[in-house]
Amino acid sequence: ALAATLERLWRRMSAKQAYISGGLGAHHQGESFGKDYQLPNQRAYAETCAAIASMMWNWRMLAISGDTKYADELERALYNGVLVGMGLDGKSYFYQNPLADDGSHRREPWFKCACCPPNLARLMVSLSGYFYSISEEGIWVHLYGQGHAKLTLLNGRSVELAVNTKYPWDGEVEIGIEGEGEFSLMLRIPGWCEQKVGVKINGKAIDHSHTSGQYIVLKRDWKPGDAVRLVLPMPIRLVESHPYVDENISKAAIMRGPILYCLEECDHPQTDLRDLLLPADPDLSDQFRPDLLDGVVEIRGRAKLSPPGKEWEGNLYRIIHPDGRESDGAPGELTAIPYYAWANREAGQMIVWLKRE
Repeated sequence: ALAATLERLWRRMSAKQAYISGGLGAHHQGESFGKDYQLPNQRAYAETCAAIASMMWNWRMLAISGDTKYADELERALYNGVLVGMGLDGKSYFYQNPLADDGSHRREPWFKCACCPPNLARLMVSLSGYFYSISEEGIWVHLYGQGHAKLTLLNGRSVELAVNTKYPWDGEVEIGIEGEGEFSLMLRIPGWCEQKVGVKINGKAIDHSHTSGQYIVLKRDWKPGDAVRLVLPMPIRLVESHPYVDENISKAAIMRGPILYCLEECDHPQTDLRDLLLPADPDLSDQFRPDLLDGVVEIRGRAKLSPPGKEWEGNLYRIIHPDGRESDGAPGELTAIPYYAWANREAGQMIVWLKRE
C-alpha cells in the first residue's frame, strides 16, 4: 500500500507539477505546488532545496524498484534544478529558480533563512553516492561522469571502475574494469536518448534491443582490463509542454542530453527576448566553448524577430480582423546556454520557453 501511494504521488508530481528543469513548487506562498499544470515561468518558486529533495526522493524510489524513470528525473533535477542554485563562483546562491526573468533576480552570498547553501554543499560532497548501486546481480550505473569508483559486491568481491567521459557534454563513456568473476554491469539508457545506443566490450560491438528508459545488462565473466564503451547520441531537441500549461502554449524549450538551455540578453544585445520566434527549421547547431562559463556546449541557430507592431503602441487590446496578417518577422539568430549557468554574467533578461511558428 505504501509503495502504491508513493508511486501515485510521484506520477502526479512528474506528469502535472514539475518544471522542465526538474524544479518543484509553483507558489511562493507556502512554498507549495500549484494546481495541476500550473507552472508559471517568471513567478516560479522552484526552490533549490525542493530540487535536492526531488533527487533524494527519486533515489529512494530507484533503490526500491530499479526503474530507470526515477534515475531520469534524478538526473534532470541534478543538472538543471539543483546546479542552477549555485553560481559558478561557488559563493553565490539562488533560493528561487524562475524559468524567465527581467534581469532583477540575481544570486546572493547568503540568506536570512539559509537552507539552500548548506543543502547544496551537503549534496555536492555526497554526489558520488548517487552514481552507482549494488544488488545481487552486480553493479548498477545510474549516472555517468569522469571518475574512479571502488565497489564491493554482495559476495565480498572488490571491483574498481575507471570512467573516462566528457558527459554531459558528450555521450561517449569508456568504463575500464579492474576486477574478475561473473557479475552483471547494468548501464542506464536515459529516457531522453531516443536514437540507437552503441555498446562495445573490448572493442567488439554488442547486439542489443534495449531502448531509452532501460538498463542494458552486460553479464559475463569479467577479467581485469576489460573495457566497455557506451555511446549515447545527443542531438539537440525541441521540447513542448502539455497543452494545459497555459504559459507555454505554442512555445518550445531547447535541450541537449540531460541539459536544459536558456537564452540571456547579454548574448542578444538590443533585443527583447520576448520578440524572438523559432522558425519551423531553426537549424540548431552545438559547439563546445571552453572559454564560456567555465566550459559549456553552446547552441546556436536561426530565429525571427517579431516585435509587436506599431498598432499596439498605447493599446493593451485590439479587435481581431479575419483578414489580418501577421508579420513574418525579420531574420535573426539565437544563442543558448545551459540553464544552470545563467545569471553568471551581466544582469539582463532570461527565457527558457521560446515562441515558435
